[in-house]
Amino acid sequence: MVNAVMPDRAVADEVGLLELLNSAPIVDGVPTDELRGAGATGWLREHGIPGTPGAARDVRDAISGVVRGQQSEAGLQGFLADVRQVPVVGESGVEWKLEGARFAARMVLAWAQVQGRLRPCENDAECTLFLIDRSKANARRWCSMSTCGNRLKARRHQVRVRST
Repeated sequence: MVNAVMPDRAVADEVGLLELLNSAPIVDGVPTDELRGAGATGWLREHGIPGTPGAARDVRDAISGVVRGQQSEAGLQGFLADVRQVPVVGESGVEWKLEGARFAARMVLAWAQVQGRLRPCENDAECTLFLIDRSKANARRWCSMSTCGNRLKARRHQVRVRST
């Protein structure tokens, strides 16, 4: 039996990736960035993210740019420079262990696992958040139906009402 990356770590990294990508929300109409300013180090610590705010911003901005279609996927290669998989024989057979996978590399690997299901909220005029769509139809469009989804649906309805 050959296992890939440990599932618990992969799920934790997907959660971490979403938290990292969503660290620059729009609050009350004002863009914010949790990874800038005096509270950045505390935010990283609170979310269990190692390293410096600058390093976290670098990987966040690179993955965000790829997901939004503003950058090439090739730009993520530098974060994987020291990573390699090593086979390890254990009680359950051969398992693959990642070596050199620091935080930035783990975030890129998490992105690779959710590629096609990770997307920005469709309310791009008022929202900078991302979502991982785990629905069977893979059709989720908003970070939150109760906020962004309702706002966009209400706007579309108003446009239809005005045009008739």
